[in-house]
Amino acid sequence: MISTGLKRLDDLLGGGIKNGIITDIFGASSTGKTQLVLQIAVNCLSQGGTILYQDTTGNFRPERLLDMLKPKELDTALLDKITVGRITNAQEQFNAISKIGQSDFSLVIIDNITDLFSFEYSKEDQILEKNKQFTKYMKQLATVSFEKKIPIVVVNMIRKINDIEQENLDSVMSLFTHIKIKLSKKSTNYVGEVFPHSGENQFYYKIEKNGLMSST
Repeated sequence: MISTGLKRLDDLLGGGIKNGIITDIFGASSTGKTQLVLQIAVNCLSQGGTILYQDTTGNFRPERLLDMLKPKELDTALLDKITVGRITNAQEQFNAISKIGQSDFSLVIIDNITDLFSFEYSKEDQILEKNKQFTKYMKQLATVSFEKKIPIVVVNMIRKINDIEQENLDSVMSLFTHIKIKLSKKSTNYVGEVFPHSGENQFYYKIEKNGLMSST
């Protein structure tokens, strides 16, 4: 199990990120989604783990991880235990699943999981095909996660439809993700919610200058 670095969130998750399931972190821009997955990555590295980081947007920045390693006094050589794959189209994203299944990674991160599918199937008459292909992809991903007992953490975005915020490809994401963490910013406060969960499920957080997130 891998700690998120946020005690309240770990409590809601039953201790942290679990093996063999897909954890979905989603929210609007500037709510700390990538900060949280990088923080999870740092905690995985501190436990001696190895990571596959699939970057579909070209926004992966190793210097952000370096900034997070320093406060924890961790060796920067730990970054050698991260394999970064730059994914540029949906077919490459499909092909990358086999790399997960053939390796012994301690953690897989996919940031962003729906972006390429939305880009390649952007027309109105492609909605059915987009959902079909993404469903196929998520089914294969969930199977690998379960069979290999690998924790997979994915990042997703929120879109506004008729002034209502909705997770991108939510109907498919909800079928194959086991834990959903929604991050949002309200005024000057950051708040997260965990689904599904019975009882109180909110936690509050802030983003530090070094990129680390802390509970408030």
